[in-house]
Amino acid sequence: MQEFQLLELLSQVHRRLVRHLAPLFQAEGLSGTEMLVLWKVNKRGALRATELAGDIGIPPSTFTGIFDRLVARGLLERVPDPEDRRSVLVRGTPALQEFINRLTAAIETELRGIFSDLPGGCSQRLLADLQLLRDYLEGEEGEGHGR
Repeated sequence: MQEFQLLELLSQVHRRLVRHLAPLFQAEGLSGTEMLVLWKVNKRGALRATELAGDIGIPPSTFTGIFDRLVARGLLERVPDPEDRRSVLVRGTPALQEFINRLTAAIETELRGIFSDLPGGCSQRLLADLQLLRDYLEGEEGEGHGR
């Protein structure tokens, strides 16, 4: 089935890219999941802890440990959610922005090396196609298709 092949290929590409980038994260004392948390908070701003855990696809109990470690490192902070006193927002600190800027340069260099041997225009086509797929799937989530 072509759909399963697509899913398998996406998973394999993800694993291989993470394997290439893992040494950069490890040099900073981070796991790939911790790096993903930092990236999402930096990109999206303050988020509810439960929303962020769900977005990454990990249980809230697992997220709590990750969150605690990143707070201890001074990269994230807990702030009360003004809309729900029972919830906590995850927010980046000023140190997070500096950290992301520094690490992004190293990641981009590594990825540039990985993708440099692809045939001309391939990277741009992949990017456009994956953005199209993401946008399609995000639109489908709200409509209940495929369930």
